Amino acid sequence: MTSLTLTCIGRQQNTQDVVSWQLEPVAGSLPPVLAGQCITLHTEIDGQPACRAYTLSSSPQDACWQVTIKDVGLVSHHLHQTLQVGDDIRADGPFGDFNLTALPCQRPLLLSAGSGITPMWAMLRDELAKRPDADIRFIHSARSPQDLIFADELTQLAKSHPGVRHAFVMEQGPATHPWLGRLSTAMLAELAPDLRERHVYLCGPAPYMAAVSAMLMDLGLPVSQLHQESFGLPAGEPEPTSGDHFWLTLKKSSKKVKILPGQTLLAALEGAGETMMAACRAGVCGACRCTTTGEIERQSVMTLSAQELENGVALACSCTARGDISLDY
Repeated sequence: MTSLTLTCIGRQQNTQDVVSWQLEPVAGSLPPVLAGQCITLHTEIDGQPACRAYTLSSSPQDACWQVTIKDVGLVSHHLHQTLQVGDDIRADGPFGDFNLTALPCQRPLLLSAGSGITPMWAMLRDELAKRPDADIRFIHSARSPQDLIFADELTQLAKSHPGVRHAFVMEQGPATHPWLGRLSTAMLAELAPDLRERHVYLCGPAPYMAAVSAMLMDLGLPVSQLHQESFGLPAGEPEPTSGDHFWLTLKKSSKKVKILPGQTLLAALEGAGETMMAACRAGVCGACRCTTTGEIERQSVMTLSAQELENGVALACSCTARGDISLDY
């Protein structure tokens, strides 16, 4: 994975709490990227290193990279407060398999909510650059008109590409807006009556994705035609309790941390007050590499080589313990 220093060459306020930054390399050229991929941005907060993964909202045809970030979470808030035009920032990437190159189809249905629109916006523009007449449906959900990201740009793009049909579903809005409320099975059936003939690409907050996935299954979409992107701990991860548990021993300090069956190493560490570098929290960026001894189960091995796997290297955000283990990071 490439590591490079980027310079901020532009900053744009998209909504009251969403900003887009345009970034270019301090030296050399940008590495190849696929629409929908992510990068990890590294910064410092109160003298401590911090990082987080963000999906690029730029397309591969753009001369620079763009990240579009909502002011939610420690790192995102810090960037909103500090990252200005002329500033440098370190980035790793790009990475990720959520893209129309790895998951191709002729007639995509793009479903997003909130800042989940970022990979969809990149994928839409990239697909139209390759296939200007592509048949694409795009349904984006937001809280209100003021929370719509890329609304004007998407509307203009659809005007110049007849194959693109889009809709904005809003919880609050003018009474005349045709799609008020939360996205429903009835809305999906009306907006994409042929969805069973399409591949669906889904990105947004975890509750939205869970609800929409269930709707799609109810409407008969084959599971193989649903592709999802999300960042965060797996749904249903157990909360620490006084029940059965294993012990996770930190090699450097000999500190012992309780870890529940099914709980990720990262969740156990953070629950015990430990600080660990973590960016995507989805097993794709490699920021939370650690070395383990003992029996573990990996949910993701992305970015890890065969030699690293043999040596016990794991991704803490997507690895669980099957017994007592020790860990170094």
